[in-house]
Amino acid sequence: MSQNWVSTMSNSSFSLSSSSSIPKGVCLCEVKAEIKTSWTQLNTGRRFFCCKNLKARGECNYFDWYDDEMPLQAKRVMWSLLKKVKSFEEERNRSRKFKVIYVGAIVILAIWNFFKKCS
Repeated sequence: MSQNWVSTMSNSSFSLSSSSSIPKGVCLCEVKAEIKTSWTQLNTGRRFFCCKNLKARGECNYFDWYDDEMPLQAKRVMWSLLKKVKSFEEERNRSRKFKVIYVGAIVILAIWNFFKKCS
């Protein structure tokens, strides 16, 4: 299971990056970068800066980690919990579909029975 989920959150603070003179959180095209959260197996829950401009338009493609890397055990626990949540959501969706089919079948049988009695 290697789905990538990303959530966005606003960023209100900047710090200077040691690798450049551009403040951390400001992309190379000098736009305030977004903070997003990675939901990949390798970086579950780790936040990162990225440019608001689309990569498809050939913009700067700025990327920098906001958080330090988590310990391996924390990553494993978070990934396991995410898989359980996804499994629960899939089961809930299957049960909803079953309920719709069940109710539909009862309605069809009731209508059929009604017309059978009227004939």
